[in-house]
Amino acid sequence: MKKESFYLAKLEWLGPILVRGLKLLTSVEALGQEFSFSQTLILQALTMQRESRMNDLARFLGLSKANASGLVDRLVKKGLIAREHGVEDRRVVLVRLTAKGQTVARGLAKVQRQGLAQMMRRIPEKNLDVFIETLEQMAMGMAEEQKDLLPPAGP
Repeated sequence: MKKESFYLAKLEWLGPILVRGLKLLTSVEALGQEFSFSQTLILQALTMQRESRMNDLARFLGLSKANASGLVDRLVKKGLIAREHGVEDRRVVLVRLTAKGQTVARGLAKVQRQGLAQMMRRIPEKNLDVFIETLEQMAMGMAEEQKDLLPPAGP
């Protein structure tokens, strides 16, 4: 119990620092535009999936439909996302990246990758496998309901 309390205290201390650091990595300026953390997550989600229903996108992001809609509205105004109604069911709203949105998403991904690489350089190489395996286990536990959105297992 004493050891568990020690680790919980460490996680409570580290959590906000890590979350702020990851938010900074994803709230970057690309092609002269500022993006919020949530907008960047939308661009990333639409990069993984060609097209998404607004309801599914909101669920994936853990946002209300209204909040997700507001974020998508701003990305539509920037010309990064196209929104259309479903052919079979006009109540369904589908969103996808435009060509400009794909370019911006690739730029954001490149900047994020550089930032992550810089962060990983602080971890001794001998610890990287355990570090990544631990993060994967955490992500899998947090994404139980979204298994279809997780990338396939690597080599």
